[in-house]
Amino acid sequence: MNLNYILGVATAIFCGISMQAGIIIQKKAVNEMPAEDKEQRFLRTLIKSPNWLGGLLLEYGLGTAAFLVAQSLVGPALVPGLMASGLIVLAIGSVKIIGEALSLSEYAGIGLIIAGISLLGLSELGISVDVVRERLAASDTAKRIAILTIGLFLLWGITHWGSLWQTRRKGIIMAFSNGFPFAISNLWVNPLLAVFAIVMTGNGNWKQTGLFVLASAILVGCNVLGVWQTNEAFKFAQASNIIPVQQISVQITPILFYFYVYALKSPKATSGPFIILGVAFILLAAFLLGRRQSELEKIH
Repeated sequence: MNLNYILGVATAIFCGISMQAGIIIQKKAVNEMPAEDKEQRFLRTLIKSPNWLGGLLLEYGLGTAAFLVAQSLVGPALVPGLMASGLIVLAIGSVKIIGEALSLSEYAGIGLIIAGISLLGLSELGISVDVVRERLAASDTAKRIAILTIGLFLLWGITHWGSLWQTRRKGIIMAFSNGFPFAISNLWVNPLLAVFAIVMTGNGNWKQTGLFVLASAILVGCNVLGVWQTNEAFKFAQASNIIPVQQISVQITPILFYFYVYALKSPKATSGPFIILGVAFILLAAFLLGRRQSELEKIH
């Protein structure tokens, strides 16, 4: 493992921890707000709260910066899984807010998260921004990105359309569908980073500038769509079910980024089994720790 890889893994873990810690702090600030302020001047009170602003900065400021750094160093195959480290903060932090002890299954979930992240780190399936830039020069890579993007979008459309015809499992199917926009967003972060500096300095050609505009539009559109559909799913199912199901496509698709989109080979024989087992551990942990997400949602 080189220094950039180790730094990228550490930054991705820090990103997950930072974002979930920010959410915890924000929710704690909301929880401590007087009932009168919640009803009459909710937003004004939040904006004046140092704790809430600090949590917002931790989640969207520091967390986003760490996310972009991690993506540039180890790429989309590892970052989503490594960011699951934030579930540990979610579980432990919620104990402080809600005042409940962790259950045996939640301790098991924390252990699985640690094991899963360790396996992902040992897989060494990193994709640096330099590799992305080199691969994007080949037309075959661009075609595979387009094929996977269209495929994921079609899967989103089919599953979302299917959820509209459901009554009993509407929220769960919608949650599964909702993972695909976030998966597309993860796919397009690195192409954006690959041309960002070139375009921003005015040295980009028309292809690089077009890629920058397209990637930016896809990232914004997919994240807006993902946030909207997550909140729609909350109308029909509990967060403890929605969040883990949503993670299925988010955690599985990065394997395709490495082996299909960028057509890279495993750096060692154990890389494939490590990442598959790591993702499986993280998904199982997400279901075990999902109740904490549900409890925190109730604070609002």
